[in-house]
Amino acid sequence: MIKDNNLIFSALQVATDLTGASTNVVDLTKAGDAVAGAELYLVVRVGTAMSSSGKGATAKFTLQTSTTEIFTSAIVLAEISIVEASLTVNKIVWKLKLPPGCKQYIRMYYTESGEAFTAGTIDAFLTPDVNIS
Repeated sequence: MIKDNNLIFSALQVATDLTGASTNVVDLTKAGDAVAGAELYLVVRVGTAMSSSGKGATAKFTLQTSTTEIFTSAIVLAEISIVEASLTVNKIVWKLKLPPGCKQYIRMYYTESGEAFTAGTIDAFLTPDVNIS
């Protein structure tokens, strides 16, 4: 997969800080050649396996868009919830063609439920080069 620094939401973002926005916001007007004429795909990948003390945590991954960089009125484009048992090392847990309706800014928003995660990392980025099957 091709990774462009302008299209990275999170790079090994620590799961113990999971609830909240991704480290980076993507400005689709500044992504340059990566966006011009290309279909983009969201990829969410577990780096280090995610775990909680009782193995009962769930992570919700939400792709949001907004007309402002501070996301005063975020619009949800897509979301998925994944149980802890599926959040294993180096696993791609979500691949999605960027849906219609994107405004200038997009970001990921992470929410944990059940138990709190005590370990793990997440990568999330856009790429024009992904095997979607």
